[in-house]
Amino acid sequence: MVEMDKMLALMHRFAATMAETYEVSDVLYELGDSAVTILDADGAGVSVVGSSGRLEFVTATDQSLLELERVQEEFQAGPCVEAFRRGEPVIVRDIADVDEDWPEYKETAARTHFGAVVGMPLTAGARRVGSLNIYQRQAREWSDDDVHAVRSMADIATAYIVRAGELAQARVLAGQLEHALGSRVVIEQAKGVLSREHGISVDAAFDLLRSYSRGEQRSLREVAHDVVHGGLRID
Repeated sequence: MVEMDKMLALMHRFAATMAETYEVSDVLYELGDSAVTILDADGAGVSVVGSSGRLEFVTATDQSLLELERVQEEFQAGPCVEAFRRGEPVIVRDIADVDEDWPEYKETAARTHFGAVVGMPLTAGARRVGSLNIYQRQAREWSDDDVHAVRSMADIATAYIVRAGELAQARVLAGQLEHALGSRVVIEQAKGVLSREHGISVDAAFDLLRSYSRGEQRSLREVAHDVVHGGLRID
């Protein structure tokens, strides 16, 4: 159930973020976090179209989701891919009940203990730029309000990505999305560095990285690059 006051507060914060000059990768991390919060869900992942035309995941709000998102990327099968192909939400109450179209995804979901999912395409007019997955550990009856809330957040994020006329051009938009995919790599590396340095979990390391990024008003990619390549140390 979506709480309207929480929804409005998060929409305001997310809209304010979109008004600033943020990297696409930062916007996608914000999208995943916000969607989890407004639905009281257990995790989220975002994928975008790479230069190959395949969906490639950029963000995951929980370390335990990485394996599930990687399997979906590798086999190009799962709710995120299906939502992208259809251009409409894919709502799964219980992943254990899905048919055999997604065998590897289904098996990985069982092993990582995720039970329900909503796949939401990121669309701007007729153009599809990616997809968002929202996860629950247990089976869940996704309400119309749940789906509407996720769609609203996805629309705002997509509008940011293509908000300027020149970003609607395929060449520029593709470059933005490729940049976001490159950000994923250096952010994952920085999480590993901070995890080893501080003796903390990778999820805690990401929280530390993101907190520093926001406090310094710098992009996640810039801070991650400095951690990995510039010797930046975060207390």
